[in-house]
Amino acid sequence: MIADRKEIPIPLLQAVLEAKDSLGYKHTESKVIFPGHDRQPVDDTKLEFSLGDIRPDLIVSLGQIEILVEVAVTHFIDAEKQQRLESRGQRCIEIDLGDIPRNLTPVELEEHVFNYQRAYWIVNPKIEAEQEKLRPRLQQQIEKANKRIAQANIAREQEEQRQREQHARMEAYFKAQEQKHAELKRQREEEQRRAREKATEQAEIRRREAEVARQLEAKAERHRQQKTWEQERQQLDLHEMRHLAMELFASCQRIHARSGKVATSTRFCLPMARHNLERDIHKMDLEAIPTAVETRTEYDWMFGVPSREWKLVALLGVVYTRESIQSRYWISIQAIERYLGEFGYQPIVALQRAEQLLNTARYYHILAEDPALMALELLPRPLDAIAEFVGELDNFNMIHLLAAKLDELAFIPKPANSWR
Repeated sequence: MIADRKEIPIPLLQAVLEAKDSLGYKHTESKVIFPGHDRQPVDDTKLEFSLGDIRPDLIVSLGQIEILVEVAVTHFIDAEKQQRLESRGQRCIEIDLGDIPRNLTPVELEEHVFNYQRAYWIVNPKIEAEQEKLRPRLQQQIEKANKRIAQANIAREQEEQRQREQHARMEAYFKAQEQKHAELKRQREEEQRRAREKATEQAEIRRREAEVARQLEAKAERHRQQKTWEQERQQLDLHEMRHLAMELFASCQRIHARSGKVATSTRFCLPMARHNLERDIHKMDLEAIPTAVETRTEYDWMFGVPSREWKLVALLGVVYTRESIQSRYWISIQAIERYLGEFGYQPIVALQRAEQLLNTARYYHILAEDPALMALELLPRPLDAIAEFVGELDNFNMIHLLAAKLDELAFIPKPANSWR
């Protein structure tokens, strides 16, 4: 295309010379030798003409000047080839077409080829000659800059010296003031220390006096309590307490015996149980009441309601919940006891009265004096009934039970598909 048109794009030809001043700042002198032209007519063109070990894409003649032209699409002039061109002083232009699409029309391709901004001078002897002409001007520019820098350095050093002297004077003044204030502070602190010591001594005296008074008051209070306790103990009707203990024990025995003969009721007593249990059974996808809940245990009568009720509440409220199945944490039987109490289940009245009577006997140290009172200790506690229920859950493979003392029993629930 260039050979046919006998025109070439001539890139900008500019000599640039750079140098740095004493601070490292760059200074530049430049001269535009030729501004560049998209279509520069030439006298002659030679395609693929060899010049020894150099074979350019094109050689054009412009008067007595020959210019080598390289069209770069994928391969560009490397450093070795550029060095050979420079050693010969041969002018060379490279046209960069590496980024243009491959499906251009001839007209579009011509617009890219004849665009001087895509052309670059690889070698041109005029650049070096013009750089030598620019060197004196650049040197003069550097010398002026260095002179300004030197003058600024002198002025800065003088200012720094003045500031150092002023700083030394101010430092001496402030040091004297600091020493003065330090002495005043020391005197104040000494006075404060003596005042604190005196206040501490007085406070210690008051504390000791108060401690003596407190001990005397505590001793007097213990004496009053002991006297009151003795008076109350003397006023106890041991015969009545013994009779009440025997009645409560017999009442619990009768309830125990009767509970084993009465058929288990399916009716729920507590309103919360009637409201919540059906919902929880549906929520946990229980097709039938687990056998462990229906199985009778010795202390089923503990809470005065059908055992099926409080066991279901314990199962669906603590043992078998979505949270307990997913968390896999150990659950203590005290957690069941707390839940049942919060739900509204309390031991039968006879057991509650027996517990109160036991506490009274223990407080007044008369428990060991009467077998009837001591017999109340044989009555079950809520934990005993809950422990029996937990044992049945373990028997039916509904939990993994950790063997321990009664108050320390704990378990991990198992999924329903493992129940027996």
